[in-house]
Amino acid sequence: MYPLRFHRIDAAKPWAGARLRKLFPAQAAEVPEGTGEWIEVCDFPGQSSVVANGQWRGQTLHDLMRTRRSMLLGELATDSPDDFPLCVKFLDTAQPLSIQDHPQDVREHASHTPREAARLTRRGKSECWLVLDAAPGAVIWQGLKPGVTPAQFGNALADGDPPALLNARAVKPGDFLYNPAGMVHAIGADVALLEIQQNCPITYRLWDFPRPGTSEKREMHVQQGIKAARLDLPLPQILPTHGDNVLLAPSSPFGVRSLRVTSAAPHAKAWPGFTLHTCLQGECEVTGRARDNLQPTILTPGDTVLWPAAFTEFELYPRNDCWLVVSWAVE
Repeated sequence: MYPLRFHRIDAAKPWAGARLRKLFPAQAAEVPEGTGEWIEVCDFPGQSSVVANGQWRGQTLHDLMRTRRSMLLGELATDSPDDFPLCVKFLDTAQPLSIQDHPQDVREHASHTPREAARLTRRGKSECWLVLDAAPGAVIWQGLKPGVTPAQFGNALADGDPPALLNARAVKPGDFLYNPAGMVHAIGADVALLEIQQNCPITYRLWDFPRPGTSEKREMHVQQGIKAARLDLPLPQILPTHGDNVLLAPSSPFGVRSLRVTSAAPHAKAWPGFTLHTCLQGECEVTGRARDNLQPTILTPGDTVLWPAAFTEFELYPRNDCWLVVSWAVE
C-alpha cells in the first residue's frame, strides 16, 4: 500500500477562466487553454482517474474498486455502491455556469442498526466549494430568496430572469460553502474553486446564462431538475478557513478539514475509510503510517494524493507555510 497519485483530467468548458493557471503555474503547462475543470480524482462511468505512480500505475480507480475495494475503503467497503465515493476537482470560471441542481442519494432499505440505517444503492451529489480566488463582486447563487414560490421560479425558468430570484452570495478567497443535493444553485463568473463532491456525474441544468460569442444551446433538464429540487432547504452558512485546523463539513456524506501547517505536526485519522490530501499553497512532506508501513510523499500546490484506509496516522513536515485540505467519505 502506498499513496496514490492520478493523472489529471482536463475538461473544456464554455465558461472556462484562467485563474487556476496563475495559482498553479507548475501544472498550467499540462492543461490546455479553455479548461474549466481540472479533475484530480473521479470514478464516473466511462471516466475514471488513472493511477500515475507505483505498482498500480496505469490502472483506473474503478479497476482498483473492483480488485482492491477493501484496501481503499476499509469499513466502508460493504455498504457503499461500486464506484469510488468522492470526486475532487478544481473549477475556473470566466462566465457563470448554468442554474442547476443534483439528485439525492437513493436508499435500498431501512434497518434498526445505526451502521445500516439506510443502505446506499445509488449516490446523489452533495458538494462543497472552497474559494481560492475571486474577482471583487463575484457571487455564487444558492437557493430561492425568501417569499419566492415554486410557481414563480418555474415561470422565470420558462420566460424570465431566474437569477434574480436566487440568493446571490458574495464570495472571497478562503470562503467555504456547502451545497446539499437538491439545492438550486449556480457558480458565478471570475472565481477559482476547489470542489469536493459525492462521486455522481448527474447535473440537471435548469437555465443557462447567455454565452457571448456563441449561439450554441446546451441541453436542459428542467423536468428532472424541478423534480429533484428541494426548494425549502435552509441556506448553508459561509464558513471561513483562516484557522490552523478547521472542520468544514461536519454533517454531510463526506468530511472536509482545512489545515494551515507552519511547523511539523501529527495528524491522526478519525474516520474509517480512505484519506485524500490536496495541497493548495506551500509545500509539505506527508508521511503516512499503516502499522509498520511508512510511506512519505511530497505535496506541492495543486497536488492530490489518495491514502488507502489502512493509513491511520500522518506526519506533516511543511517546507514552507502550507495549506492542506483533507477529505474523506462518511458513507
